[in-house]
Amino acid sequence: MSVLTEKTEWLWKKNQELWLKEIVEYIEANDLVDYNFQDNNEWTARDYEQSPLCQIIWGEIVSSYLSKKFGEEYTYLINRYHLTVQSDTKSFRFLFDVMNNGKAAYNPSYRTKDNSDIIYKYHYIGNFTPIPGNVPLKPSLQFSHKVFQEDWNKMIEHIRDRWNEFKFDLTFDEYIEMTFQTDYYSNKKFNKISGKEDIKNMIISRGKLIEGRLKELI
Repeated sequence: MSVLTEKTEWLWKKNQELWLKEIVEYIEANDLVDYNFQDNNEWTARDYEQSPLCQIIWGEIVSSYLSKKFGEEYTYLINRYHLTVQSDTKSFRFLFDVMNNGKAAYNPSYRTKDNSDIIYKYHYIGNFTPIPGNVPLKPSLQFSHKVFQEDWNKMIEHIRDRWNEFKFDLTFDEYIEMTFQTDYYSNKKFNKISGKEDIKNMIISRGKLIEGRLKELI
């Protein structure tokens, strides 16, 4: 059963406040870290990482981070295509991506006993992340991620290498801090995470950080 109700493709702006209340009620009684978006049919117009639930979680976290950094109030607005976080003077647009793909096609070293297409479940908040969306890029970041065979180790380096193209009024290090990606990059160094168990552990540990921050805010 999904967290959010009143799901309609065209009323995201209208339902944002209602959905936030439902999220608050859910996390008061449940853990968010092990909530599987796919298993619970967390409705979305596009992909699970673009869902209203994911966007609101990150909208709360990102708007708080930017408000503190710039010393002015930031609010956020979700829609079917991107998250907008803005103040009276600045605006940031975010897209979303799944960091690691648990399908067998992206994990050729592993096989399940029943030859399932899924090596590990991966539709968790700890595996979803905002990516810069201020400037439409060709190819898109999501396309580049597919070219990298859904390898986030390569993707995060790609984001760093192209950082100046995004026209974000943040440093790459601040983006990493804001989105809880220090397992992949810290102290100016990249840290490779590979192997399904390490990836699953990262998803859980990062998910706990995201959940903890969200509970502090709401």
